[in-house]
Order: sequence, then C-alpha cells, then structure tokens
Amino acid sequence: MQELLERRLRPFALAALLLALVCLAMVRLPESTLSLLQRRSPFTLAQIGWAYRLMAFAALAQALYGGFVLLRPDHVEKARRTDPKLASLSRSKLTGTVARTAAWMTVFTLAYGIAAFAISGQRGGFWLFPSLAVAQGAWYYRQVGQVAKWMGFQPENTPDVRARAVWQREPPDYCPPIARGLVPVGRADADR
Repeated sequence: MQELLERRLRPFALAALLLALVCLAMVRLPESTLSLLQRRSPFTLAQIGWAYRLMAFAALAQALYGGFVLLRPDHVEKARRTDPKLASLSRSKLTGTVARTAAWMTVFTLAYGIAAFAISGQRGGFWLFPSLAVAQGAWYYRQVGQVAKWMGFQPENTPDVRARAVWQREPPDYCPPIARGLVPVGRADADR
C-alpha cells in the first residue's frame, strides 16, 4: 500500500513546480507590459470585471467538482467497473493515472488565472487563482491518498484469458451452427 501512496507524489510535485514557475514569471513581469496589456484591452472595465468573476466562478466550480465528486473512491470504483481500459489496469497503474489526472486538474485553475490576467492586465487579480490551485492541490493530494488506500484493499486485476485470444481461421470443413440444419448429414460427407 505504501507504493500506491508514493505514486501520487511525482505528479503533484511537477504541478507545484509549474505553479511556482508561472508565479515567478508573474512577479518578474515588468510594469510596462502590464500597462500595455491594460491599454490594448478590447474590453471595458465593467466587461473585464464580469469576465474575471466568471473565470473565478468556473475555476472554483471545477475545483469543487473534481475534489468532491470525481476523486472519491466510489466514483473510481464505478469508473473501473464500467470502463474496460480502467478495468484492465493494475492497482498501481490506476492509482498513478488518478494521481496524474488530479495533479493536472490544478493546472486548469492556473490556466484560468493566466486567461484572467491576459484579459485584464491586472496582476492583483491573478493571485486568486494560484492560491485556489494550492488549496485545490492539497485537497486533491488527500483525495488521491484516500483512493490509493481504497485501491490497497482491492484485488489485483488479472487479465482475462479470453480477451487475449487471437482469432484463427476455421478448418475447411467447418459449418456454422446456424447453417448446420440446412445441410443434409450425408451430403456434407459426400462433398469431401
């Protein structure tokens, strides 16, 4: 089970590194670029305010939906039962897939922040999104741990032998079951 819990660290570390790099770039951005973005904005101040609110609401809704609906063990179990690709993955690979998906969902929140900054040109509004991404990442890290603990109690997936069967051509004297009643018994033997 410890291996399953450790598989979640790398994706979240990469997402945190990306978040830190974007925040560092935002801090280092010169004021001349900010004033240029503000002057060349095609939107009015009221439109920028509503676009910012809409993006903040979308980022919050996405974070809440991901944390409270998608990253629950019962949702992963349901997806594992219904999706053949997920059903064929081992516990370790499935936990890694869930961890990667959860970590990169935090990057969407950061993308909302970059879009809000590009529209408004105001650096102050950007900082809501990285702080939301940090909180989202912490919650998702916890939820992936819960999924990994649940996966530790699940049986290891054994691949189905029938799923790996390779089609082979029938012998020349093969008659499909539906056509067997149409061919007289003595006639099939006489044709040989």
